Amino acid sequence: MMSKPMSEADAWPAGARAGEASLRALALRSGDWYWETDAVLRLTILHGGPSAAEAAFSQWIGRRDWEIPGELLRPSTWQEHKQRLEARLPFSDLVVRRPLVGEGAAVQQLCGVPIFDPAGQFTGYAGIGRDITEQTRTQDALRDLASIDPLTLLLNRKAFDESAQQVLSDAYARGHQCALLCIGLDRFRVLNSVYGHRVGDRVLAAVAARLREVVRPPNLLGRRGGDEIVALLVDVVNSDLVDAVARDVTEAIARSERLGNIEVSVRASVGVGFFPKDGGDLDALFNAGDAALLRAKEAGGGTQALFTPELARRTELRVLLEQRFRKAYESRDFRLFYQPLVSLPEGRLVGAEALLRWKDAELGDISPGEFIPIAEESGLIEGVGEWVLREACRQRQLWRQIGLDLPPIAINVSGVQMRNPGFVEFVLLTLDEFAVAAEELEIEITETGLIDASAVSQENLRRLRDAGIKAALDDFGVGYSSLAHLRDLPMHRLKIDRSFTIECMQNGRTNSIVQAVIEMAHKLDMTVTAEGVETAKQKDWMHTLGCDSAQGFLFARPMPAEEFLGSFLEDRARQVQRA
Repeated sequence: MMSKPMSEADAWPAGARAGEASLRALALRSGDWYWETDAVLRLTILHGGPSAAEAAFSQWIGRRDWEIPGELLRPSTWQEHKQRLEARLPFSDLVVRRPLVGEGAAVQQLCGVPIFDPAGQFTGYAGIGRDITEQTRTQDALRDLASIDPLTLLLNRKAFDESAQQVLSDAYARGHQCALLCIGLDRFRVLNSVYGHRVGDRVLAAVAARLREVVRPPNLLGRRGGDEIVALLVDVVNSDLVDAVARDVTEAIARSERLGNIEVSVRASVGVGFFPKDGGDLDALFNAGDAALLRAKEAGGGTQALFTPELARRTELRVLLEQRFRKAYESRDFRLFYQPLVSLPEGRLVGAEALLRWKDAELGDISPGEFIPIAEESGLIEGVGEWVLREACRQRQLWRQIGLDLPPIAINVSGVQMRNPGFVEFVLLTLDEFAVAAEELEIEITETGLIDASAVSQENLRRLRDAGIKAALDDFGVGYSSLAHLRDLPMHRLKIDRSFTIECMQNGRTNSIVQAVIEMAHKLDMTVTAEGVETAKQKDWMHTLGCDSAQGFLFARPMPAEEFLGSFLEDRARQVQRA
């Protein structure tokens, strides 16, 4: 039966000079044990106590409280307890964990009152003790439940922050260094989108189990929310140790995880900040770690980065950009620019790519390389993609209304859109709304956007093809597609990334790769476009290798709709003259 903790009222009956009898009677009634000390506080009498601990209790005789083996739980120090005894004050809050004979330990709460002889001389203390082991276990279990993240079994945000605050305070007092590791799973949002949150949760649990093998006590490991896992390394001697742990973390996570019939590959990025160099308190340290984590992700993921002051400035700009982008998204304050696609070798305009542009009222023109990642990470990319499709179709409709029949317009589609089961329906409804024919639209998706090509993505590509909408694989060469992968995808066009266009004239191996890719694409009935063509030599070289068309600054930069219309009319006039 669990007993309640004793209060001072229980422990100090009226008339402390004759309190022994009352205390003995109280101990007898409650099932606790009775004890006495002499004037120098050595234990002299001990009656009762749990039978399992009697052998251990017998070793207490002749010792003071602080001389008996055990761990003081309350008060915080023995010195605090001694001061109370020296003042001859009663106490009811002494809690100690004592080892039992053999294995295990018992948690005991002791209370006592000072005893005086008839002459008023202090003769010692008398009191009672109570076993509160089970009660303490229950309290510890409840405390654990309140501090543990149920999915990962790591410290939750509140518990981690509280523990970390204490670690940093101790480190500051001792002049020691700590390191915070901010760990983020790369493309975790995509994983959730492809396989669902249930699989995502199982991946997080598996990752946490691996991390517990790498980050061991007294270091702290916790989950702050989503896929954000943090580790605090205490008493760091040098940065080499931290680098080694960060590498161990990325290597431990970068293993495939089989979940039923699904094999999931995950990678992680790690950002590292040092206390007190990079942050003098926990909030500042988190800011440093988050900034370094962002840098690691920008570097391609699967790696680690250390905080630098420059990263802090970049993070501030990133936060500002995200705030401004969200505002622009709400008002759809974007524009579409159009870049011509020309045939080789004659240079005839045969299409155009619609490219998203954003000009902020305060920050000016923002590069797509800066705001597209923000759209992806903030979950806004799908809404942005829908706006691009509708705006391109609206512009197409306007051109037709003035009697112009332009070549097909290509729009970029994110992997998130392709994995949406309702994507094709949205495309077809939009085409119908603006009276745009299927053959007037082309869908471009990057190679990296198809890394996790799910059954939904492949089915959407097939349905688009069946509806008469052509698809192009954009930026080929920067992702991970294999030739076999291309064979299985219903693509009409392959667009070679600009990095290959630039290098193929300078590097024999790159040139051989590009030539092989072009030949392979043609055998798969795909046309090939060279991206990033900036010189006439590059144009001629890519044509010699077999490219059917090209795109780049040599022909035209991306331009607003009205300028593109002028470019189209000029091209049509040239074609008429040649005819």
